[in-house]
Amino acid sequence: MAIWLGAAIAGLLTAPWSYLTILFAVGLTRIKKSLSLILIGALLTGAGGSAIRQIALTHNYLAGALKNYPTVEIVGTLRTDPVWTKPKVIGSTFRNKSMTALASISSISIDGTKKYLRLPVRITSPKFVDLIPGQKFTATGTAFPTAERRVAALIAVQGSFNTIGEANILQRISARIRDAFRASAQSIGGASGALIPGLVIGDTSLEEFTFITDMRRAGLSHLTAVSGANFAIIAAFLLWLSQWMFRRLRTRLILTSAVLVGFIFLVRPSPSVLRASVMSAVILIARSRGVKADSIPSLGLAISLLVLIDPFQGIDPGFALSVAATAGILLLAPLIQSYLSSRFGHEKLAEVLSIPLSATVMCTPVILAISGLFSLVSIPANVLAEPVVAPITIIGFIAAIFSPIFPEISHLLLMLIKPLGQIIVWISDFASSIPVLILPKSFIGAGIAILVISLIRFRKWWLIVACTSLVFVILIIPGRWPGSSWEVANCNVGQGDGMVINLGNREAIVIDTGPDSDLIDKCLRDLGVNRIALLVLSHFHADHTHGLGGVLAGRVVRSIWVTNYGEAKSERDAAFLLFGQIPHYEVTVGERLNFQSAKGLVAIRVLWPTKGAQKFAAMPGDGSSINNSSIALEISVGSLRIFSAGDLEPPGQEAMMAQSKIEAVDIYKVSHHGSSYQYLPLIAALKPKVAVISVGIGNSYGHPASSTISALESVGAKVMRTDLDGAVAIDDTLDSLKIRTKQNDWWNIRWG
Repeated sequence: MAIWLGAAIAGLLTAPWSYLTILFAVGLTRIKKSLSLILIGALLTGAGGSAIRQIALTHNYLAGALKNYPTVEIVGTLRTDPVWTKPKVIGSTFRNKSMTALASISSISIDGTKKYLRLPVRITSPKFVDLIPGQKFTATGTAFPTAERRVAALIAVQGSFNTIGEANILQRISARIRDAFRASAQSIGGASGALIPGLVIGDTSLEEFTFITDMRRAGLSHLTAVSGANFAIIAAFLLWLSQWMFRRLRTRLILTSAVLVGFIFLVRPSPSVLRASVMSAVILIARSRGVKADSIPSLGLAISLLVLIDPFQGIDPGFALSVAATAGILLLAPLIQSYLSSRFGHEKLAEVLSIPLSATVMCTPVILAISGLFSLVSIPANVLAEPVVAPITIIGFIAAIFSPIFPEISHLLLMLIKPLGQIIVWISDFASSIPVLILPKSFIGAGIAILVISLIRFRKWWLIVACTSLVFVILIIPGRWPGSSWEVANCNVGQGDGMVINLGNREAIVIDTGPDSDLIDKCLRDLGVNRIALLVLSHFHADHTHGLGGVLAGRVVRSIWVTNYGEAKSERDAAFLLFGQIPHYEVTVGERLNFQSAKGLVAIRVLWPTKGAQKFAAMPGDGSSINNSSIALEISVGSLRIFSAGDLEPPGQEAMMAQSKIEAVDIYKVSHHGSSYQYLPLIAALKPKVAVISVGIGNSYGHPASSTISALESVGAKVMRTDLDGAVAIDDTLDSLKIRTKQNDWWNIRWG
């Protein structure tokens, strides 16, 4: 009953993860009619809690001032450890990594007016933030609206943080232990040394981003998220150890509880930690009273309390995964263990297999809803890793306690368990190298998983065979994206550009690399391209060049064309560093180059920029001079004609038309992501059959503009958008252009 109460409260918050968990649980169990009133009451309670929180965040003094991006002075208390974010491209600019943390502000000053209010905010800083959770500080920064629902604003701190109050004694001790333990782990080096703090106290700050990605792909990332498993291992160890010192069970339970409270401060009270701690507390209290502990009501009570305290945990996918995994272990593991034991007769093996199997079964729909990825080796990987998790956790916990007092002992203990950590690293490396099954993202993939699991539950084996056969046929069916005879492809690289022209025999011309090296690399792998005859970087904005590393990864590049305008300097310097020994040339109007492809001659003509510097009136945006230096190309592949001009704006487009003759084309890669800055006579002269707009989903620039789409449609162009259609591939058939898209294929199941 309690687990349904918690699930209902969580599910109210328009949270797909929570609804998915509830619906899946409904398929595996039955609800008694007598619970209907309890469910209704839970939903109403959750509605009240979430409404109060939402009103508090959106109706306050700060919220009213955010539209003007005010400079604010805040007094606040840090709530989470500051962590470095990954560098990323925002718009056309590359943003270096910054530190970010959650804080609770108690007062805020805007234009000399000071208001006292208590609000959660996210703070960022380009500098190292030397604060620990619980410390009180003052800082000055700019306040921005944010899409993060659990905070009222994003405050970018411009200067330093001034400490005005210390954290409590437990927070200071835990911070000292974490710092010392991190230093000890760093001293032993290697990926295993970076992994151990994550396994023991959830500190992943030493882990490389690539390793985190591999762990996630292998289905092992949950090991570095402190959960009930960590509490169970440490509680079992403490109860076993204390029996030699204290005879009374109640005394041992009190001691264990006190240590677990300290452990909460040490690992930080994240959603999964709070859930695990509340559940552990309920079980320990039940044991101290001599009552048989019931894990299911304990889990339900934990969910209910945590969602009532913080309703936004109901929309946290990590929290949903944590709950789903625990529920799977509690509900399904005994059944799976009993089945395997009776079928194969190995009780210990059945016990080892039942835990990862049950957790994976329950989490699969949520994982597919979030990522669309399912690793067929995640269960074996977890089975192989499980034997070393407990010794690493116990010995690592002891090493953490000793680290600030006796660092030599801590170092020795860490060296002892380093080989065990290396086993997990090896498993992760191997498992992440195996292709995963990519199902349709969001609820379609989750629905497929629920259907298959439900069929297994009700033993509809003939339907399972039919579904498996259908998936197999889809995986091998010919004609999937990009098709066997594609000539031009526009990769879905988010808010950026990445076009590929097929030369045949796994060779291509690539125009721009997008903002993300992983996205362009994945697209080129899907296209089967491993040799690049010509790479064109239209201009040096980050959304066109920052994915360069992904294009160069494992591929032979013969030649590179760049614009003759040297800005933005940081991106230009980074690109030239990556070029290495690859020949690169600054091209200008009038230059030509020919290639041979399976479809005939590929002729490239440069239409822009000019050799001399051009000056244009600046338009709204972030770099008109750079945009107007974009390389404009007219490309013919057999009878197919293509036009691409980077982010060329109306003044540059008009000057180009005065300089070069523009003729009708089949494909137009629309300039500047389809923004409203278009020279309409150019669209009329090009008169494209297909207009491809490379644009990111939900971008903050309003791209593409409705006026641009209307102008393109008025000349008879079929408009394709990567934010709606995904990656686009085009074949020139005898009768017309054949267009294949990737994202809109709901049945798109593949290996990747």
